[in-house]
Amino acid sequence: MDKIEHILGLIAGFSDEERAILNQKLEQAKTLAIVPRSPQKPVLRPAKKKIRCPQCESSALKKHGKYRNRQRYKCLSCSKTFNDLSNTPLAGVHSTEKIRQFATEMAQGGVALRKSAEEFGISLPTAFNWRHKIIQGYSVAEARKLSGIAEADETFFLYSEKGNKAVSKFRKPRKRGGKAEKTGISNEQVPVLFGCDRHGELILGVAGQGRVSLKDIEGVLGNRIDDEAILCTDSHPSFRAFAKTNRIKYRPVNVSKGKRVVKKIFHVQHVNSAHARMKGWMIRFKGVSTKHLNNYAQWFGLMEETKSLTDREENFADRTVTQRRKIKPQSS
Repeated sequence: MDKIEHILGLIAGFSDEERAILNQKLEQAKTLAIVPRSPQKPVLRPAKKKIRCPQCESSALKKHGKYRNRQRYKCLSCSKTFNDLSNTPLAGVHSTEKIRQFATEMAQGGVALRKSAEEFGISLPTAFNWRHKIIQGYSVAEARKLSGIAEADETFFLYSEKGNKAVSKFRKPRKRGGKAEKTGISNEQVPVLFGCDRHGELILGVAGQGRVSLKDIEGVLGNRIDDEAILCTDSHPSFRAFAKTNRIKYRPVNVSKGKRVVKKIFHVQHVNSAHARMKGWMIRFKGVSTKHLNNYAQWFGLMEETKSLTDREENFADRTVTQRRKIKPQSS
């Protein structure tokens, strides 16, 4: 009431012109819809993840002092000491917030390393290390499988020793890009094997060098195709052998003879489209070293998986930066 009396006291001192303007404003205010204030929602805080030993996955731990203000733990099962960042891409990184922002930029496709280094105020080697720490933090869950009609095919990248200063000891350095000395498919070509289904699932990885073999296909797609799935590939004999060995229903499409679709549903167009998207995306890097090619394949795979999400950048960062990598138990 005190506020209202104060306002009335002010109005009493208004001139006729000022009162007319006030009346006009009040009439306009009557036409506005009054939106009731919605009750405040309680702030939901994410539950803390239970810390486990990165070596043996045991939850039997005890606190083991602090280092740089971060709590360390000791495993009562294997005696390994660690902190909550051990064996994640954040291990040993001082600027944890920066590396998360770096990961969100990677979710959008990434930019040249020099540009990233300048943007985040870090050195070029640090930008390179961060990129690969983040990619290696993402590991495809073993439970993921291709189902329904599954397509598989390979695409090739030229073998590269980019970054190796000793390359001139065993061959002539190539100019950027370059061409293979041998025609056709040879050990100068590195295959990246793609497997996808009609539900949008995508599995990919480097499959040796030269022509893909049954062993190469097993390395990428072994135990990754559902028992009830139908595998559709070109007429490569290694794919036929893979399907037979794993007792998977198989539908070959002889693309070389112009047969692109069988019974209107069996084809490899989805997987070939993924090939084209990856090759188009890779252009920005102006070639990558073969030893890092599998990392880039996994990066592309995660971008494809998250591209339709509204929180794509956050999801990408959560699944790379904070994910604990699997490590092999130490031999006794």
